[in-house]
Parts: sequence; C-alpha cells; structure tokens
Amino acid sequence: MNKATLKENRVHGEPVYPVSTYRFSCGPEEPLMDLHWHDELEFLLLVEGAAAFRVDTTDFELRAGEAMFVNSGELHSGRVLGDEPVTFLAVVFGADLFGDVREKVYDRYIFPLVQRNYVVPTKIGRETAAERDIARLLRELFEANESEAPMRELTTKGLLHLCVSKLLALGGEHRRDEPADGRIERLKTVIEYIEARCEETIALRDLAGLAGMSESYFCRFFKKITAKTPVEYVNSVRIQRAAELLRRTDRKIMTIALEVGFSNLNHFNGEFKRRFGCTPSDYRKART
Repeated sequence: MNKATLKENRVHGEPVYPVSTYRFSCGPEEPLMDLHWHDELEFLLLVEGAAAFRVDTTDFELRAGEAMFVNSGELHSGRVLGDEPVTFLAVVFGADLFGDVREKVYDRYIFPLVQRNYVVPTKIGRETAAERDIARLLRELFEANESEAPMRELTTKGLLHLCVSKLLALGGEHRRDEPADGRIERLKTVIEYIEARCEETIALRDLAGLAGMSESYFCRFFKKITAKTPVEYVNSVRIQRAAELLRRTDRKIMTIALEVGFSNLNHFNGEFKRRFGCTPSDYRKART
C-alpha cells in the first residue's frame, strides 16, 4: 500500500476484478500506517505483533490473530505497540465485486453497508465463533493469493462473500438512523489541502475555514481524529515526502528540506529523527 498518500489513488485490482491483497511488515521504530482513506472496503488481519489503530473516531488495539474492517471512505491509521515488529495482511476490494444495484445481494446488503446503514464492528477479535471464522477465512484468502493457487480469484470472491456475511451477522440486522458525521468529510478536504500544499506556508485560519470551524474547535477536532496538532500533521506529511525523495533521488539533504517546506535544517533533522528514529543521511544510506 502506498503509505505516503492520504486519499489513495492506487487502483486495487482490475475493473473487472477489483481486489488486491497486501503483506506489510514494519519494525517498532518505523511508522506503521499513515492516515489515509480509499473508496474500497478493507479487511486487515494482524499476524505478528501488536498495533493500535484509529478508524474515524474509534481507537482500538489489535493483537496477532485479530482483524479489523474498514468501510469505504473511512479515515484510518495505525502505529506499532511495544518493541516487537508487526506484520499484517490486508485485502482491499471494491463494492462492485458483489454486483450492482440491479442484483439483490448488492441492493440488500452491500449498498446499505457502504452507506453505513448497517452497524458492524470495526475490530474483529477472537471472543466469538463468528469473529474466529472471519480470521480463518481471511487466512485462507491470503494463503490462496500468496501461493497463487489455481482459481484463486474465484476462491477470493467466495471467501469475501462469507466474510462480509459474517461481519453483518456480528452487527445484526439493526440499522443506523443517525446521519453520517459531516465533519469527517470536511476534515478530508483539509487533509487533501495539506497534502497538495505541504511545501507552502499553511495558515491555521485557512485550515479552519476549509473545515467550517473556529480555530480552537478545529484544533481540538483535528487532534481527536489524527492524534496530532495541525502543525505536527503538516510536518509529518513533509517528512514523509522527504523520505521518498531521499530514497528516490540523490539531491542534497538541505535541498530536500527546503523543497518539502522546511526553512531550517536543524528543525528538519529533528523532525525526521523523531519520525524515523535516525538522521536523514543514515536513512538514505540504509535504503540505497
């Protein structure tokens, strides 16, 4: 997964088969999952270590063997817990894998799920048989894809149908009556603005204006969702972009610092070390 983007532009799978599977590992000193969202749905299974995740306004922890579900458009991020490395498997899939509005399955179950009319759990633990079944089905799905098993596309589609069915059963047949939180959508506009202009001077009043909030309320809400102040978040986007440039180019470190929006090299070095646990030069040496 492209962890450097916020609204993912990656195409997951193909138009006729909108499914992709990923395996990702990260050490305790590395960033696990930057805040982002995508239009597709996602199941994630933790297979090693422990991690803390945030999906929109919900915080929870996952241990090895536990999973989570991320609905279309939900903001999500994660970080490593403890001193052990983390490995997770993710399957990202489009709702149209299940058909379209002309088909009963899509109309009855998938469309209401994407519209958040169904109440379903985000964290899928190991307490109930249904939760354990979802984890087992996900392991089968990843095994089929990683081993490139014959007919894996058909197997994957069938297993995802079963996973979604069990997920809906965990949430029951209840429907959510309250409207979606429009503040999340406005926050996405702010995040996209930061992503597009991180190298520029970004004023707090402009961000708050985009969100339609007062500056004080915006700061509180922004930190509630992202776990960072606006300034910390802008710097994290700049540092992530700098890390890409360090990996992909031979530009001087000072040039990169200026390019991503830092005017002071000491400040850049300090922010970079806080993010990655090493200096920019050591980071480049380890990855080139």
